[in-house]
Amino acid sequence: MITVFSSLHCNLVFYIFVFRSILGAQYSTEVLRRNFNTIKNIKEEFEKTVQHIKSQAEHTERQIKQQFEKLHQFLRDEEEATITALREEKERKKQMMKEKLEEMNRHISALSHTIKDMEEMMKASDVCFLKEFPVTMERVQNSSQPDPQMPSGALIHVPRYLGNLPFRVWKKMQDIVQNSESGEDLCCYTHTGNDA
Repeated sequence: MITVFSSLHCNLVFYIFVFRSILGAQYSTEVLRRNFNTIKNIKEEFEKTVQHIKSQAEHTERQIKQQFEKLHQFLRDEEEATITALREEKERKKQMMKEKLEEMNRHISALSHTIKDMEEMMKASDVCFLKEFPVTMERVQNSSQPDPQMPSGALIHVPRYLGNLPFRVWKKMQDIVQNSESGEDLCCYTHTGNDA
Protein backbone atom coordinates (compact mmCIF):
# COMPACT_ATOMS: atom_id res chain seq x y z
CA MET A 1 0.00 0.00 0.00
CA ILE A 2 2.74 2.32 0.75
CA THR A 3 4.14 1.60 -2.64
CA VAL A 4 0.82 2.31 -4.30
CA PHE A 5 0.47 5.44 -2.31
CA SER A 6 3.98 6.46 -3.09
CA SER A 7 3.47 5.68 -6.74
CA LEU A 8 0.24 7.63 -6.74
CA HIS A 9 1.90 10.47 -4.98
CA CYS A 10 4.69 10.51 -7.58
CA ASN A 11 2.16 10.50 -10.39
CA LEU A 12 0.22 13.28 -8.72
CA VAL A 13 3.33 15.36 -8.25
CA PHE A 14 4.22 14.71 -11.84
CA TYR A 15 0.77 15.77 -13.07
CA ILE A 16 0.85 18.84 -10.90
CA PHE A 17 4.25 19.69 -12.34
CA VAL A 18 3.00 19.13 -15.89
CA PHE A 19 -0.16 21.13 -15.19
CA ARG A 20 1.87 23.97 -13.71
CA SER A 21 4.23 23.82 -16.65
CA ILE A 22 1.30 23.98 -19.06
CA LEU A 23 -0.26 26.84 -17.11
CA GLY A 24 3.10 28.54 -16.95
CA ALA A 25 3.62 28.07 -20.65
CA GLN A 26 0.13 29.39 -21.39
CA TYR A 27 0.77 32.37 -19.13
CA SER A 28 4.14 32.97 -20.75
CA THR A 29 2.56 32.66 -24.18
CA GLU A 30 -0.12 35.14 -23.11
CA VAL A 31 2.51 37.58 -21.87
CA LEU A 32 4.52 37.15 -25.04
CA ARG A 33 1.39 37.66 -27.15
CA ARG A 34 0.56 40.87 -25.25
CA ASN A 35 4.16 42.05 -25.67
CA PHE A 36 3.98 41.16 -29.35
CA ASN A 37 0.74 43.14 -29.80
CA THR A 38 2.11 46.08 -27.86
CA ILE A 39 5.27 46.18 -29.93
CA LYS A 40 3.24 45.76 -33.11
CA ASN A 41 1.01 48.71 -32.11
CA ILE A 42 4.04 50.82 -31.28
CA LYS A 43 5.59 49.87 -34.64
CA GLU A 44 2.39 51.01 -36.41
CA GLU A 45 2.55 54.31 -34.51
CA PHE A 46 6.19 54.73 -35.54
CA GLU A 47 5.26 54.06 -39.17
CA LYS A 48 2.43 56.62 -38.92
CA THR A 49 4.91 59.06 -37.38
CA VAL A 50 7.35 58.50 -40.25
CA GLN A 51 4.54 59.24 -42.73
CA HIS A 52 3.53 62.30 -40.71
CA ILE A 53 7.13 63.54 -40.68
CA LYS A 54 7.31 63.07 -44.45
CA SER A 55 4.01 64.92 -44.90
CA GLN A 56 5.12 67.71 -42.56
CA ALA A 57 8.42 68.11 -44.42
CA GLU A 58 6.70 68.25 -47.83
CA HIS A 59 4.12 70.75 -46.61
CA THR A 60 6.75 72.87 -44.88
CA GLU A 61 8.96 72.82 -47.98
CA ARG A 62 6.04 74.07 -50.08
CA GLN A 63 5.40 76.82 -47.53
CA ILE A 64 9.09 77.81 -47.55
CA LYS A 65 9.06 78.02 -51.34
CA GLN A 66 5.88 80.11 -51.27
CA GLN A 67 7.34 82.48 -48.68
CA PHE A 68 10.57 82.87 -50.64
CA GLU A 69 8.58 83.40 -53.84
CA LYS A 70 6.73 86.24 -52.09
CA LEU A 71 10.07 87.74 -51.09
CA HIS A 72 11.47 87.28 -54.61
CA GLN A 73 8.36 88.90 -56.10
CA PHE A 74 8.65 91.76 -53.63
CA LEU A 75 12.28 92.28 -54.66
CA ARG A 76 11.38 92.12 -58.38
CA ASP A 77 8.61 94.69 -57.81
CA GLU A 78 10.96 96.97 -55.87
CA GLU A 79 13.61 96.65 -58.57
CA GLU A 80 11.06 97.51 -61.27
CA ALA A 81 9.70 100.48 -59.30
CA THR A 82 13.20 101.85 -58.69
CA ILE A 83 14.24 101.42 -62.32
CA THR A 84 10.96 103.01 -63.50
CA ALA A 85 11.57 106.02 -61.23
CA LEU A 86 15.12 106.29 -62.60
CA ARG A 87 13.87 106.16 -66.20
CA GLU A 88 11.22 108.79 -65.50
CA GLU A 89 13.85 111.08 -63.99
CA LYS A 90 16.09 110.43 -67.00
CA GLU A 91 13.30 111.45 -69.39
CA ARG A 92 12.54 114.64 -67.38
CA LYS A 93 16.22 115.59 -67.29
CA LYS A 94 16.68 114.85 -70.99
CA GLN A 95 13.61 116.95 -71.85
CA MET A 96 14.86 119.82 -69.70
CA MET A 97 18.29 119.69 -71.38
CA LYS A 98 16.67 119.43 -74.82
CA GLU A 99 14.70 122.62 -74.12
CA LYS A 100 17.85 124.37 -72.89
CA LEU A 101 19.71 123.25 -76.03
CA GLU A 102 16.91 124.56 -78.26
CA GLU A 103 17.05 127.89 -76.41
CA MET A 104 20.84 127.96 -76.86
CA ASN A 105 20.49 127.14 -80.57
CA ARG A 106 18.06 130.06 -81.01
CA HIS A 107 20.48 132.32 -79.16
CA ILE A 108 23.43 131.10 -81.25
CA SER A 109 21.41 131.65 -84.43
CA ALA A 110 20.45 135.22 -83.35
CA LEU A 111 24.09 135.99 -82.47
CA SER A 112 25.21 134.57 -85.79
CA HIS A 113 22.76 136.85 -87.67
CA THR A 114 23.86 139.85 -85.63
CA ILE A 115 27.54 139.15 -86.39
CA LYS A 116 26.76 138.70 -90.07
CA ASP A 117 24.77 141.96 -90.15
CA MET A 118 27.59 143.85 -88.40
CA GLU A 119 30.20 142.48 -90.77
CA GLU A 120 28.09 143.57 -93.77
CA MET A 121 27.61 147.06 -92.29
CA MET A 122 31.35 147.33 -91.72
CA LYS A 123 31.95 146.54 -95.38
CA ALA A 124 29.42 149.19 -96.43
CA SER A 125 30.15 152.85 -96.39
CA ASP A 126 31.26 154.54 -93.22
CA VAL A 127 28.20 156.78 -93.23
CA CYS A 128 25.83 153.81 -93.34
CA PHE A 129 27.80 152.09 -90.60
CA LEU A 130 27.71 155.17 -88.37
CA LYS A 131 24.03 155.67 -89.06
CA GLU A 132 23.11 152.04 -88.16
CA PHE A 133 25.68 151.65 -85.37
CA PRO A 134 23.42 152.73 -82.44
CA VAL A 135 20.65 150.30 -83.55
CA THR A 136 23.19 147.51 -84.03
CA MET A 137 24.73 148.11 -80.61
CA GLU A 138 21.28 147.97 -79.04
CA ARG A 139 20.67 144.62 -80.78
CA VAL A 140 24.03 143.32 -79.53
CA GLN A 141 23.28 144.39 -75.97
CA ASN A 142 19.79 142.86 -76.10
CA SER A 143 21.09 139.60 -77.52
CA SER A 144 24.06 139.29 -75.21
CA GLN A 145 23.28 137.13 -72.24
CA PRO A 146 25.55 135.71 -69.61
CA ASP A 147 27.34 132.53 -70.55
CA PRO A 148 24.98 129.63 -70.15
CA GLN A 149 25.44 127.64 -67.00
CA MET A 150 24.56 124.02 -66.40
CA PRO A 151 21.08 124.14 -64.87
CA SER A 152 20.79 123.19 -61.23
CA GLY A 153 19.65 119.58 -60.83
CA ALA A 154 20.44 118.68 -64.44
CA LEU A 155 22.18 115.43 -63.56
CA ILE A 156 20.48 112.32 -62.22
CA HIS A 157 20.51 112.15 -58.45
CA VAL A 158 22.24 108.76 -58.22
CA PRO A 159 22.24 108.52 -54.39
CA ARG A 160 18.42 108.65 -54.49
CA TYR A 161 18.52 105.26 -56.22
CA LEU A 162 21.64 103.59 -54.85
CA GLY A 163 22.17 105.22 -51.46
CA ASN A 164 21.21 102.76 -48.74
CA LEU A 165 19.27 100.70 -51.30
CA PRO A 166 19.43 97.45 -49.31
CA PHE A 167 18.37 99.25 -46.12
CA ARG A 168 15.42 101.01 -47.79
CA VAL A 169 14.23 97.75 -49.35
CA TRP A 170 14.66 95.96 -46.03
CA LYS A 171 12.52 98.61 -44.30
CA LYS A 172 9.77 98.08 -46.86
CA MET A 173 10.13 94.32 -46.40
CA GLN A 174 9.23 94.71 -42.74
CA ASP A 175 5.61 95.24 -43.80
CA ILE A 176 5.58 91.80 -45.41
CA VAL A 177 7.19 90.23 -42.35
CA GLN A 178 4.74 91.94 -39.97
CA ASN A 179 1.79 90.71 -42.04
CA SER A 180 3.18 87.16 -41.86
CA GLU A 181 3.45 87.32 -38.10
CA SER A 182 -0.33 87.56 -37.83
CA GLY A 183 -0.42 83.86 -38.67
CA GLU A 184 -2.18 84.20 -42.02
CA ASP A 185 0.75 82.77 -43.89
CA LEU A 186 1.79 80.21 -41.30
CA CYS A 187 0.79 76.60 -41.81
CA CYS A 188 -1.25 74.75 -39.23
CA TYR A 189 0.92 72.52 -37.14
CA THR A 190 -0.21 70.02 -34.55
CA HIS A 191 2.29 69.06 -31.89
CA THR A 192 2.01 65.34 -31.20
CA GLY A 193 4.45 65.22 -28.34
CA ASN A 194 6.83 63.10 -30.42
CA ASP A 195 8.50 66.05 -32.11
CA ALA A 196 12.06 66.80 -31.24
